[in-house]
Amino acid sequence: MFLLLGRYLKPVDEVEVHLEAHRGWVRANAEAGRIIAAGREEPLRGGVLVATGVTREQVDEMIAADPYVTEGVAEYDVREYHVVLAAPGAEALQA
Repeated sequence: MFLLLGRYLKPVDEVEVHLEAHRGWVRANAEAGRIIAAGREEPLRGGVLVATGVTREQVDEMIAADPYVTEGVAEYDVREYHVVLAAPGAEALQA
C-alpha cells in the first residue's frame, strides 16, 4: 500500500483551475482499482491518496500523469507500507 501525500506548490486558487482534470485522473485510477481512497487536507494545503495493488514504478507513472503535477501546482511525497492487519471490509489494503 502506498500513501501519496500531496502538497500544493501554488496558491489554492491556482490549484483549483486544474481541479476537474485532477478529479478525472483520480476517478480513472479509482475505477482501475489503483486508488482506493482520496481526500483533501484540512486546512487545504494538499491531499492524500491511498494506492494499492501497484508497484512503486506504477505509482510514479500515475503521479507523472496527474494534471496537478503536469501543471506544476502540486507534488507528492510517496510512502510505502506493508499492511499486516486490516479491519473487515478493508482487506484491499493488504493487496
